Amino acid sequence: MKSESKGFTLIEMILAICILAVLAVGVLKLFVNSRVTHQKAFDLDNAVLETNRLIEEFQSVGGAPRNESRFTVYYDEQWNPATLDDDAACYAIYGNIAPLSEEQGGLLHLDLRAVRIKPYPFEEDEQTEIYSVSTIIEDQSFWGGSNE
Repeated sequence: MKSESKGFTLIEMILAICILAVLAVGVLKLFVNSRVTHQKAFDLDNAVLETNRLIEEFQSVGGAPRNESRFTVYYDEQWNPATLDDDAACYAIYGNIAPLSEEQGGLLHLDLRAVRIKPYPFEEDEQTEIYSVSTIIEDQSFWGGSNE
């Protein structure tokens, strides 16, 4: 007996669904990777802006530290200032400022390192470094002037 019914068998339907599922996983991974890449670019842009703002702030404020000084500034998801106590802290900029040397009075060595405290999706690194900069700035109070 020959069957005249047309259509797909159950096995053919299951195979087609499996193939579509495998392709969908690949496409979904591309979307997630593009989101993470976008977030990393956003973070880099904001880290550069914030470190430059801190450098300019240290440049304009007089009074060099006598000894090496370390500080940390915390930011939330949108790069607004935050504290470590609340759960909003997502980024941190670690800083180190010290006089360059005794012979080179009035010059300060400033190191800044921006990190993401919370890991990116599907990544395991706890503190991912976003950007770091090391620069030498002038202590305006040493020269008897101001930056105004």
